[in-house]
Amino acid sequence: MKLNQLRNLVAVAEAGTIRQAAKNLYLSQSSVTKSLQELEAYLGVELLHRTAHGVAPTAAGAALIARAKVVEAELRQARNDIETVRGAGTGEIRVSASPSVAIGLLPRAVLAFKRGRPKVTFQIQEGVYPDVLPAVRMGELDFAICLVPERPRDEELHYELLLRDDLTPAVRAGHPLTSRGKLTFDELVASDLEWVIYRRGPGGRDVYEQTFRAAGLAPPKGTIECTSFACALALVEASDCVTLLPSRLFADRQRRMAITPLALASPMPPWNVAVLSRAKHRLAPVCTEFLRELHRTAATLQAPPAKAGTARRTPG
Repeated sequence: MKLNQLRNLVAVAEAGTIRQAAKNLYLSQSSVTKSLQELEAYLGVELLHRTAHGVAPTAAGAALIARAKVVEAELRQARNDIETVRGAGTGEIRVSASPSVAIGLLPRAVLAFKRGRPKVTFQIQEGVYPDVLPAVRMGELDFAICLVPERPRDEELHYELLLRDDLTPAVRAGHPLTSRGKLTFDELVASDLEWVIYRRGPGGRDVYEQTFRAAGLAPPKGTIECTSFACALALVEASDCVTLLPSRLFADRQRRMAITPLALASPMPPWNVAVLSRAKHRLAPVCTEFLRELHRTAATLQAPPAKAGTARRTPG
């Protein structure tokens, strides 16, 4: 069993076709096919179901792919360790961040870190809790930084609090609700207004649904659910819909937005912005240094959010 065979298997499973995987790997289709055939012959099992529409892992293939991803993650960590020993100041860090973190905290931390370690590379993707947990457990991600409703009860995960935040109702600038004074969350949910909710995974576990549950309310019906954060914002900006947004999006006075938070009569339930990584696993030194930078950057973001009803326009 060879590492390139495992790499090719994972690539094919993720691409869905051998042709696309070969293109992604910059290899010929025939070489990828031969690699998979040799791997199957070595193991004596079929790893992929082949159909006219593509391929899908068999049970044996799925098991091997899961292990192959762990192997790849460990090798990447080993490369980072070796580069640290060499004093080369290089390495790779893979991070997933929720949209509000990707807009605020993470860019500041990455840029500050890169000033001291310009040769370190980053791979950044968007993801939310709990969707990101499998990739963290498998080592595909070094960190996931996101709003977490509660500390995960999972021995495979390490949890570190960065700062506190909450989800606050928000509407477009000039919305009629901005001039009505303070509302209760119950009144807002009971209104006839349509809600736009950003969520990536199935309901019941994400911070948006739990925000309603924590207030003793059922989530509103007839919502528009978006897996695109940008689309959710655009829908609110162009309508009288209401959404829930992290308060810290409004804390940066240099960021001008066409959406404003609503003034409420009582505070919203707080959530944690936390870093999740693999437990019982020694992070590469370059990742440990970046974790320190995340805490330093988070400490500078403790300014209170902008006052409700004060809208900031996006550049036209």
